[in-house]
Amino acid sequence: MRETTFIEQNQKKWQEFEQLLEGQVNDPEKLNELFVKVTDDLSFARTFYPNRSVRVYLNGLAQKIFFNIYKNKKSRRSNFVEFWTDDLPRLIYEARFDLRIALFIFSLSMAIGMLSCWADPDFLHSILGDSYVEMTEENIRSGDPMAVYKEAGAFNMFLGITLNNILVAFRTFIFGIIYGIGTVGILIYNGVMVGAFQYFFIDKGLFQESFLAVWLHGAFEISSIVIAGAAGLTMGRGLVFPGTLSRERSFQLAARRGMSLMVGVVPLFIFAGFTESYLTRHTDAPDWLRAFFIFTCFSIVIFYFAIYPQMKARRGQFQAEDVRLTPDSERRVDFTIVKTAGELFTDAFIFFRKCLRPIGLAALGGSALFCAGAFLLASTQPAELFNYKQDLFGVVQTVPDFFKNPGNPWLFLFAVFAMSIVTFVTQFFLQRWRNQPPDGKEDDRSTSSFGSILSRFLKTMVAVTTFSLIFLLPGWAAVLLLPFVFPIFFLLTQVIIFEGGNFFTNIGRTGDLMVTQFGQMLGLYLTLLLTGFLFFLILDSGLLWFLLDIIGMNFYLSEAGAQVFDAVAVTGISVFVLLLIFGLWTTGSGLQYFSILEANEAFFLKKRLELIGKRERIRGLEREG
Repeated sequence: MRETTFIEQNQKKWQEFEQLLEGQVNDPEKLNELFVKVTDDLSFARTFYPNRSVRVYLNGLAQKIFFNIYKNKKSRRSNFVEFWTDDLPRLIYEARFDLRIALFIFSLSMAIGMLSCWADPDFLHSILGDSYVEMTEENIRSGDPMAVYKEAGAFNMFLGITLNNILVAFRTFIFGIIYGIGTVGILIYNGVMVGAFQYFFIDKGLFQESFLAVWLHGAFEISSIVIAGAAGLTMGRGLVFPGTLSRERSFQLAARRGMSLMVGVVPLFIFAGFTESYLTRHTDAPDWLRAFFIFTCFSIVIFYFAIYPQMKARRGQFQAEDVRLTPDSERRVDFTIVKTAGELFTDAFIFFRKCLRPIGLAALGGSALFCAGAFLLASTQPAELFNYKQDLFGVVQTVPDFFKNPGNPWLFLFAVFAMSIVTFVTQFFLQRWRNQPPDGKEDDRSTSSFGSILSRFLKTMVAVTTFSLIFLLPGWAAVLLLPFVFPIFFLLTQVIIFEGGNFFTNIGRTGDLMVTQFGQMLGLYLTLLLTGFLFFLILDSGLLWFLLDIIGMNFYLSEAGAQVFDAVAVTGISVFVLLLIFGLWTTGSGLQYFSILEANEAFFLKKRLELIGKRERIRGLEREG
């Protein structure tokens, strides 16, 4: 086609595009349609008129449309700033009732703690503990009542205090899942303890010294606990008062609000830990300086978490009754494109949420099977098989014992079989989603024979056994190798299951796929590992032991029976959570396998390129050229 003919045929269309752009078109679908048509013409011009002005003109027109589409796209930096300046204040304003309730409960509990110590001196020992009270009294007699803040090194103290603050706040929030009752209980306990602690120094005539020392870091520390309590009450209120939403959906949205509030107190955790470690120990600083610092800290908290949201609300920048967290839009996971680690992480949760029921049932069955084999074939008493510690990371530290335990040499086989069940179910639904037709309608008819299903399950067991061997290594070696070896083993699992072949061929194939993608594999795995670690922290938050105590109070069990019940219950729940986390890891690695496959072989990209020039859009329909 001659250039003049090409221009004459499309000139009217291009002029219409320019007029639409000058009119500032705001319809994304229309702009996208224009962009596709202009880029088609640009591709044609680059092929047949590479050195002519029409190519330059179309290139400029395509750029205008592109910038019009993406000019309002926000950068990560603007999203970060917007969270602290708009999103978080809006959520605080929406949760103002919960914040007031949490503050009221904590303040009332402080008063109760002080009054209880005044009425009964022994109450102080039951709350703070005999050893702490005796140590503080000794410090008072030695002339340095705040010596407890000077004993440890500043940096080690900072790490320990910050971690403890995070755990307390997280526990306060997560206990809101018990319809908010758990959060209220923790607020009351911490309030009574702070009140008793403060009265102890008042009774000794050291109120001023204790106030200037304790509230130097307590301004941020106590505020973070109160805000975490508000987050827990927000989540609990979503369960108790679902409104017009389903209870499940209401809880999901309320938990999301609560988690956003928890993110908002992270700076308070860090600064409170820093202040207590590096500043509180300087008790010889001028009183006016310490008082001014406390006043400044409280002013920051009050302004940002109380005054600033009210100011934005009065200005009409957000209206609490009109702002809602809308349900997630339905979206499918695309297996045909190359994705970043962040996109894979998001898709993993989308898939996992959609397939939670079958994966959850597989995890429940695997947990029951593991417990049956672990306790029935054990050579020791059930209560002695696993040593669970009721402290931070207590359950996490027990995980290696699920694979290697002198009390039961068969544990490794049961652990591998349980994980294989979850992996097989996850892989089955991954393959099903990948083969799902574009219309979204799933075909429930299964064409696989029993032999092929058994073959795939055996391959799954081989793959799971391969990377489970790392748990048989000494603890320090497993910890060092875990972040680097597991991504490779997970990719090897996908190759074994989806591609077949012999084991050594699969190893070579895994090496070829991971050569250029190991950095992304490591990033995704570490992200999923951290997510699983946070799930386990829920068990270590005290919620598990709290539920067991409730059961023990309502059902009569002998001491031996209670020990057996606790051992089986804790093991079953721990293995169930571990298998769910393992299912999430398998999901992420499975999605990454398809992304790496596309990055290395570009199968679907080649298919799309073959269709270029063979399709014409007519009023939204497609016609073969």
